[in-house]
Amino acid sequence: MTTPVATIRTYQAGDGDGLRDLWRDAGFRLIGDDEEGLRRFAERNPDGFLVAEMQDGTVVGSTMAAWDGRRGWLYHVAVAPSHRRTGLGSALVAGAEDHLRSLGCERVLVLVEAANESAIAFWSDRGYVRRDTHQLARTL
Repeated sequence: MTTPVATIRTYQAGDGDGLRDLWRDAGFRLIGDDEEGLRRFAERNPDGFLVAEMQDGTVVGSTMAAWDGRRGWLYHVAVAPSHRRTGLGSALVAGAEDHLRSLGCERVLVLVEAANESAIAFWSDRGYVRRDTHQLARTL
């Protein structure tokens, strides 16, 4: 059986519930992912917030691309289990990278949980190199 094809588009108001469901299933922490936080990200990063959606409106993938003027960052890259290994994740990353490149970005970074070996393999397959750094965080 063939997996139905999803359409990739930019974030729209009202996508939040579907995105949060996808991200919860992916094991992401949902800090700042309320409607206001998503709206702010989309406003600050026009065309960098991509959503993959089925014809019925079900959200099956996402990526959030941001550029700080020096480095590009990819956040919340996720694909629903039903659509993994179909090329959707690669298409989302390629779209995000194209967007960042168009802004003048030359280097992209992504945060991956150290224990998430399947995600590390996904990124490695796309030319991302594992670095021996530590992420430190503080909730304000």
